[in-house]
Amino acid sequence: MNKLQELSVIFKAYKTFPLSCYKNGVPLRRFQELYSADHYSSQIEAFMQHHDYPPVQRGSDLPWWGEYFFSNSKGFKVMIISQDSLAKDAGSIVFYANLFPVCNSEPEFRRYVSSLNENQSFSYRSLKKVRDQLNTWGIDLNHCYITDAAKVYKNGSWKDRDFDKKKSKELLQSEIELCKPDLIILLGTSGLALLNKNIKYGEV
Repeated sequence: MNKLQELSVIFKAYKTFPLSCYKNGVPLRRFQELYSADHYSSQIEAFMQHHDYPPVQRGSDLPWWGEYFFSNSKGFKVMIISQDSLAKDAGSIVFYANLFPVCNSEPEFRRYVSSLNENQSFSYRSLKKVRDQLNTWGIDLNHCYITDAAKVYKNGSWKDRDFDKKKSKELLQSEIELCKPDLIILLGTSGLALLNKNIKYGEV
């Protein structure tokens, strides 16, 4: 079993990505239609094969990874932990990170979001701001992995921020152990608070 399959099996235990929710019009499927040649389109399809189960709680954002993150290619691996997942349900990708390598203009971004099922709060300005910041930090997107902090909701719950903190912590720790990054970047306090409440974000 390769690393990507191992990651998928880890997520499967928490039932965050029920395959039945990934219908036409959700961000992932629209991306695969427009950017079928991108590495993420094919790799995420293999990832999703392990997630054929019914929805039992609110879903979360999919993680995103660069083309060579799970390969034997040498590179400085960076893991970025974003804020808690507030996706309305399964079908979206963390930070719209799947667009970082392929979307280079606002018209192209609008073409992507205009056909999605629901109005999206993420704007091209936000996308560009995050991508520019990653470039400023010198992060090689090919060797980057991005995930949300808390992303496992309580069983049977679809309420905002109704996370199962214990399971969310377990999942995030498992991601870190599998990915073995050279550097972890925490975007805000959520990830650190989940992993270790005794450390203040400003002291890291």
